[in-house]
Amino acid sequence: MIDRISTTKIKDYLKSVIIECPKWYIGQMDQNQEKAIAIYTNRRQLEDNSKYKRLKSYGRLPVTLLLRWTKNYNTAEGMANKIYELLDCSSFFIDDYRCNIECFYNGPIDLGPDENGIYKLSIELNLLYRKGGQ
Repeated sequence: MIDRISTTKIKDYLKSVIIECPKWYIGQMDQNQEKAIAIYTNRRQLEDNSKYKRLKSYGRLPVTLLLRWTKNYNTAEGMANKIYELLDCSSFFIDDYRCNIECFYNGPIDLGPDENGIYKLSIELNLLYRKGGQ
């Protein structure tokens, strides 16, 4: 059985590489924040196709990053694109877990402004992970 990686470990790692974000949440975020990211695992159906067959020793975790970033669309879109490019196809270690990220949709998803005019964007990804093997 594959040891499951915790969402907290993922959040802590992302905080260390996305240093521009002052507020981080798991699950629901404070809607009063102008610059914040929430990370949560989602129920997206994982594909069970041939591209993962060679990775049977890895766990797969569908993750969503929800970005709330200023009342300026260009600033929000720029930050979301920066995060997407940083994460897409990246490989790294979190403690003793070897991790790989596969982002979806060729970029962030624009969710528009909320009731306070803060722009929200979503980044959908699969985190593939395996404990050990450093």
